[in-house]
Amino acid sequence: MKHLNRILILVTAALFLACADPKITVQTVPEVRSNLVESEPAVEASAEPVEAAAESVFGTFTTRFLDGGAADQTVFSDNKLTMVNIWATYCGPCLHEMPHLGEIASEYADRGFGIVGIPVDITDYTGSVYQDLFAEAKEIVEQTGANYPHLVPNRELIENHLIDVLYVPETIFVDSEGRQVGESVVGARTKEEWMAIIDELLETVK
Repeated sequence: MKHLNRILILVTAALFLACADPKITVQTVPEVRSNLVESEPAVEASAEPVEAAAESVFGTFTTRFLDGGAADQTVFSDNKLTMVNIWATYCGPCLHEMPHLGEIASEYADRGFGIVGIPVDITDYTGSVYQDLFAEAKEIVEQTGANYPHLVPNRELIENHLIDVLYVPETIFVDSEGRQVGESVVGARTKEEWMAIIDELLETVK
């Protein structure tokens, strides 16, 4: 019960923080990986339509979903566009936008669109799970209604992309083969802003 209360307090604090200061849209990833450096957050990212990258952003991987079951790169194959939202349990802006992402996942489900989350702080750089943060991430997903799939980071995902993540949330859009579509977005957005970006990118994929 104490742990659940802590989650509720964290989620409530995240909502209050984001509402009190809308400029706070991003948090730094702690320096737990050797190549992280201090730098300014990226400027406003663009959703300019571009050709999909030649290679998959996350490469080939075999991991599991946060709620159980095996997962691999085919998690992207059922949709023509997938929004990959990289978040962390300590990140207020991440938690603030997750209820909206849950709504979007449901509202866009019949348009060839899906959302996949990756809670980046629940494992170390080798992919070993922090059990307390793993449990906390599951409770956050339940409390925020972010009931779309969430991948547990493993060595493959970390080496293929997550090692380069400096700020959360970071959101990347990929096609059915895992190739990036458009530009990555650093920082949280409103539901309306996400819908505008998604609508535009859906027009660029087959």
